[in-house]
Amino acid sequence: MPLQPGDRFELPVPREAWAAGLIPLKGGFRHLVSPNGEPTAVEFRGESGRVATGMWDGERGVLELPRPEDLRPTAGSGQRVELHVETAEPPRFRVGPLGQRSLDLAWGAGSREIAAVPVRSDPADAEVLAAFAEGHEEPLPAYRLNRWGHTLALTPGFDELVSLPFLRDVIPYEHQIAAVKTVLNRMRGRALLADEVGLGKTVEAAIILAELWRRRLVRRVLVLVPPGLVTQWQEELRRKAGLDFVTHDAESFQQAGREAWQRFERVVASFHTAKRPEHARVIEAIPYDLVIVDEAHHLRNARTVLWQFVNRLRRTYLLLLTATPVQNDLDELFNLVTLLQPGQLSTLRAFRRDHVTRGDRRQPRDAEGLRRLLTDVMVRNRRATTAVALTPRVARTVTVAPTSAEQTLYAELSAFLRQSCRAGGEVTRMMAQTLQMELGSSPQAAAATLERLVSGMRPGPLLHDLHRFHEQARAVVDDAKSRALLSLVRAWPDKLLVFTRFRATQEHLADVLREAGETFALYHGALRRAEKEAAVRAFEGPARILLSTEAGGEGRNLQFAHGLVNYDLPWNPMRIEQRIGRLSRVGQTRDVHVFNLVAPGTVEETLLEVLDAKINMFELVIGEIDMILGQLATDQDFEELVTDLWLASEDASAFRAQMHALGDQLLAAKLAYIETKALDDRLFGDALAAGARS
Repeated sequence: MPLQPGDRFELPVPREAWAAGLIPLKGGFRHLVSPNGEPTAVEFRGESGRVATGMWDGERGVLELPRPEDLRPTAGSGQRVELHVETAEPPRFRVGPLGQRSLDLAWGAGSREIAAVPVRSDPADAEVLAAFAEGHEEPLPAYRLNRWGHTLALTPGFDELVSLPFLRDVIPYEHQIAAVKTVLNRMRGRALLADEVGLGKTVEAAIILAELWRRRLVRRVLVLVPPGLVTQWQEELRRKAGLDFVTHDAESFQQAGREAWQRFERVVASFHTAKRPEHARVIEAIPYDLVIVDEAHHLRNARTVLWQFVNRLRRTYLLLLTATPVQNDLDELFNLVTLLQPGQLSTLRAFRRDHVTRGDRRQPRDAEGLRRLLTDVMVRNRRATTAVALTPRVARTVTVAPTSAEQTLYAELSAFLRQSCRAGGEVTRMMAQTLQMELGSSPQAAAATLERLVSGMRPGPLLHDLHRFHEQARAVVDDAKSRALLSLVRAWPDKLLVFTRFRATQEHLADVLREAGETFALYHGALRRAEKEAAVRAFEGPARILLSTEAGGEGRNLQFAHGLVNYDLPWNPMRIEQRIGRLSRVGQTRDVHVFNLVAPGTVEETLLEVLDAKINMFELVIGEIDMILGQLATDQDFEELVTDLWLASEDASAFRAQMHALGDQLLAAKLAYIETKALDDRLFGDALAAGARS
């Protein structure tokens, strides 16, 4: 029986989908709602009895609800919703008298008219609208294009951001909202986002993307970032903008071969992958709606392959993100602005003549005049002009002397892994790296991996060695670090967030705390969304301790606590920063105390020594560690760099020397960043803050 407007259908919604604000519509249910993204009335029958309006996302096959937390049930397995059929088939148009400014547009299903609204019109629309008025049959693409145009006409201007109710895991600051409106209204979506470190350029880019997406102004999006930030950007855009991106190293992308860049509409890729000739040729032929480039200071030099590659990209909108647009001279600023708005600063020769001091290419001749030109293409907020304020962080290293059994296991297994991997045998780099990290965490973590390796390995010398180490790790029943944690828990008077990278370590610590009678909650990536929410609520309520894996270091605001324990230490400083950022954020009213547990002679002790002594990592502003690492002359992820140094060293002493040499490079990078920041502050001041322009 054909569907009719006004029909109602009731269907169950799983609790997980409800909590996410998504109502999946599969099979026959999909044609209950308009295929054009029209708002669809959804009446909730349950605890709240409230009514909300959802947005139909045809690509994902879901209804997305603004602010689902307002409607989320407190108990039960899910809800039942009743859908009102607003449009049961593609609407037929009735067009009223055509005019210069507006017209009446009505649409309906079958013979029944559902709505009639006045629509702003441009004379350029007359031909298409006249065809509808005369009753001509239009092919589906023309219908969709016309409907899209009218959707835009009915959408508020950029002074009202339609995407805000749909954002996830983020409450934007005023300066971020102002920046988004400035970019969309004044700069037409082509902008240099140059906020100071830690003020949320990524959030601004995500909101701009979400806004353009909601208004159907973008479909194809390419995000170019340094290699170490690919996964982080994918996760941020999924969480904040609600959009799924594929990464260039994903299995599905790799399997698509040469067609991958064309097949996937939303891609996050590293600079170095995208600019390779075999990839660049394909990418440059694709018309992108939006291109986002993070750490855009890599585009300062117009003679580089990367600058020329980005310059050749076909793109409607372009966002360049960097906290340090100028490092060496003003030519770098010219090159960045030219990518966005060619001619905005005239030619390079004219720019140097009119705006650069002769003999000092870092000094502008007319700073105010240059800033006026930049107001059409650049936003730079500084901490002093925003409401972003963070409490101090206090870090303490807790050195834990291992038991003799732990020390023997660490020394013998470390030497075996290093030697076997360097010899090119069956011990792979990944195996060696994982086991070495687990040794720095707990014997239980190493034992769990060794057990998995042994169970799937064919007989041979390697099986014999790994079996021996497995038995040795299992025999460690009294570990010093868990006792140190217990002492810390008893001495700390408030809630405590305890991070570990490994589930086996987490399970071991749960046993220790349970036996000690401590109240705690568990948080890890294998939990379902509702279970994660329950864990956070427990930590906010009766549980004094939250035992969390890295999953708790992403997208969770836990600033009601102010004590954090790194039970083990990630080899990537940005991961450490993410952990601390769960507590050290806006809304935190107390000093954040960070306790780092390390054993002497371990990789983690050396790493912590270098990060703390050389660059005072725990005193840096959030985001500054990224800038410092970005100054290093390497494309490697820091974790891989540490692994290389560890494998290349003969022993712990040699590794320590290598790490201190790396620490000297980090210190030089920090000093270079400080100098660059001071230069940019002098150049731009506060004149380019989003709220400062008229």
